[in-house]
Amino acid sequence: MKIYKPGEKMDKKELRAYAKIAGEAYADDPVHCYATKNRERRKRFVYHFMMERLSTSNGEDYIYVDEENGAMCVWRYARNEYTVLDFLRCPDWLYLYWFWPNTIRTLMAYSPLDVKNFSENTWIISPVFVKPENQGKGVATKLIKQGIEDLSALGYELGLEAQSEKNIKYYEKLGFKVTGSSTFEKGNLTHCYMMYEGNKQE
Repeated sequence: MKIYKPGEKMDKKELRAYAKIAGEAYADDPVHCYATKNRERRKRFVYHFMMERLSTSNGEDYIYVDEENGAMCVWRYARNEYTVLDFLRCPDWLYLYWFWPNTIRTLMAYSPLDVKNFSENTWIISPVFVKPENQGKGVATKLIKQGIEDLSALGYELGLEAQSEKNIKYYEKLGFKVTGSSTFEKGNLTHCYMMYEGNKQE
């Protein structure tokens, strides 16, 4: 496992490799399924979208990487919202031109998210993914648990946001609890906010 702390950067070649994995891993994510109907186009779009996300996190957030299994877990400061300028920091920012309708629909689907649901001392998982062929083997769980251990020791509150019932149940097993929700009615999407309470139960 490799850990990049704020101020430490991975190179762009490595970023692209993980963005490609994310494109595969998030191909059936509820938000992206709403925003991009065609699966092959969706995988290409998510690759570019994740390049933006990871480029923004690089050197700014806590990034946990499992190089052997192709997995990553990013812990991002909850009150640090993504902006249009973040897209321009991405080396693939021209994808906005080619995928503009998909980008707009994706951002609209995420727009009901309210960072005020998290306290100013909270870091959230955003995103976490594993190479498809290595999913279901506990790889992501290992990265998440290490992040929980490290960031809890620093005094941070920990949270996340999830859309699917499957993901909610998974995070509940790790000690997270649903604390609220918001809805994007047009896409029939519900964003559930979760906070880590495992340490309070031990």
